Amino acid sequence: MTCEEAHTYLSAHLDDELDVATSLEMERHLAACPNCRRAHAANLALRDAIRGADLYYEPPPHLAKKIRAAVAPPSRFAWRWPAVAALAAAAALFAVLWLRSNSEPRLVAEVVASHVRSLQAGHLVDVPSSDRHTVKPWFQGKLDFSPPVPDIPELVGGRLDYLNGRPVAALVYQRRRHQINVFVWPSPATAPLSLHSTNGYQVVHWSTAGMEWWAVSDMNGPELMDFAKATMSH
Repeated sequence: MTCEEAHTYLSAHLDDELDVATSLEMERHLAACPNCRRAHAANLALRDAIRGADLYYEPPPHLAKKIRAAVAPPSRFAWRWPAVAALAAAAALFAVLWLRSNSEPRLVAEVVASHVRSLQAGHLVDVPSSDRHTVKPWFQGKLDFSPPVPDIPELVGGRLDYLNGRPVAALVYQRRRHQINVFVWPSPATAPLSLHSTNGYQVVHWSTAGMEWWAVSDMNGPELMDFAKATMSH
């Protein structure tokens, strides 16, 4: 089996959809090919991150009762349209709040998956440099914004990535043997530092000065928080 053939079977192999002969051939190829093995590991990490993310919301028990009461046939003496309108407005507000509260777990899964993909050979940086004055200008013309590049000694380089439905800047740092991906894109929101943990990876999120930041690594949580604080101060 060639690498090209193996890549066409990766998703089917992950979902146990291959026949026995092809599955065994795929296993032999993965055992012998480190590049395809890394691609398979990235797919596994993405699947586990999505499964582990809290993407579902259980509606409160009283919501069904309110909906039934609102859409019940009107009595001879009272109209229920004001109640229906009020409930519709409340439902719309609830939907907006629910979407906002559930976007963060989805982004945590996306950030971890992008980090894992970047660790494959040749995917970590597009511009290898420890000089922020080399990395920052490299993004010019490639993004619709100018990403800040914190002046931290551990800078390794940068690359383009795609998160939250848009192109973003990925800044890469290395602290001892730990690779750190820092994703940044414009956002009007302001949010304090928050730490998330999933599948052995730590993720720190914050928003400030018109930019949204996500840092991800396999280092321990407190150490990644210290790194994020250093990033904010530079």
